[in-house]
Amino acid sequence: MISPEEYPDILVIVAHPFGNIEAPLETWIQTGPGPRPYVGIIAARRKSTGESLAMDEIPLEYHNSAQSRNLQRQGLLPCPWGPPPESEPYHP
Repeated sequence: MISPEEYPDILVIVAHPFGNIEAPLETWIQTGPGPRPYVGIIAARRKSTGESLAMDEIPLEYHNSAQSRNLQRQGLLPCPWGPPPESEPYHP
């Protein structure tokens, strides 16, 4: 897993209904997904080299995935943007 000292060198690709966007990891950590529960990180790379990072290199609490939100509801993972709703609509 990457260390916080590496965050400035990381860009994340976020799936968004209007198209994927690339953002600095530090910006994503600060702003998060907003009100959209299914906007989350789908890929990451290093700015300095362009090297792709495995998703498990990014701390799970920042993924905003169904898995991370479920673990946050259970109190097993930090909630950087506040706790997720108790229930969410099912999206396959």
